Amino acid sequence: MRPFQRSVQCLTVLFVLFAVTPALPVQAQERVRITYANNSLSFLITFIAKDRGYYGKNGLNAELVQVRSSVAIAALVSGDSDFAEVLGSAIRSAARGIPIRAISTSIRAPFFSLVVHPDIKSVKDLKGRTIGVTSIGGTNQLSTRLLLRHYGIDADREVKMLALGEEKFMAEALRVRHVDAVMVAPPFSVILKRQGFPLLANTANVLSFPFVGLSTTVEKIRQNRLQVKRALKAEVEALTYLRDNPSGSVEVIRKRFAMEESMARESYAVIVDAFSKDGRIDPAGIESLLDLERKAGLIAKTVTVDQVVDLSIGEEVLKEMGSEARVGSGMPY
Repeated sequence: MRPFQRSVQCLTVLFVLFAVTPALPVQAQERVRITYANNSLSFLITFIAKDRGYYGKNGLNAELVQVRSSVAIAALVSGDSDFAEVLGSAIRSAARGIPIRAISTSIRAPFFSLVVHPDIKSVKDLKGRTIGVTSIGGTNQLSTRLLLRHYGIDADREVKMLALGEEKFMAEALRVRHVDAVMVAPPFSVILKRQGFPLLANTANVLSFPFVGLSTTVEKIRQNRLQVKRALKAEVEALTYLRDNPSGSVEVIRKRFAMEESMARESYAVIVDAFSKDGRIDPAGIESLLDLERKAGLIAKTVTVDQVVDLSIGEEVLKEMGSEARVGSGMPY
């Protein structure tokens, strides 16, 4: 047989084999449901992880669902969700005996701004006024209380707090004078400032405690630790993307919030330094939150950091990611 004929026959056999052999199935991604509290830049890492494919890269088909913080905790416990992007509510719930744990933090300190009507000239002018917050008991309200206390105002006696839900509703409530002030994050603080409403104070200047982060149940950590690590790895990669790719991050902001590019860039510049570099939880920051709850009589004085957070997941993920980076760069272990 001539070489040419032999080659043609070989190619024919290969073609037939490929034609009759079923394609290998693509490994199915695990479907997970992740809740978040509101459509604001506080949850930018979740949006980046979704929109830039980091959940998918780590084998997760992530469904993002917006719910109130209290509902997020209930959904975790009932099994209706797998993860919640809440930190303050998760820590308070765990301190009261609910079997959930915070496993990461994406923001090292809250970046809310206290935005007011132009006739209010100082924080002390808010005595007797109404302040809009996202929810009662959430981190937004906690930040408001701490900020007011910093300026000598008793939040329980000297102001009224009104839960308004999403920050877009809070902004509208301020515009129509349904409230005298609101505590909002970018882009809404930037939008309101452009519309002539003063930014009276910023939480980042006076407060320091972990803000937004990933939480899940103790049962999930025990029974599906690999899935938990995949979710956290996706968000750590999103944190890296946020810092290393400003233009891509601005694009996510622009599309998610339907805003013009200049405002998206301004919002990015305001918030980027508040984000964690690696998602690690600072135990000292958690202790500060617990101390506030103890002093308010909301949790037992014996509650410890280990009862509300699981630091081991993050350390495992970062160690594994470090090993992957060394392999990819040819560096020795």
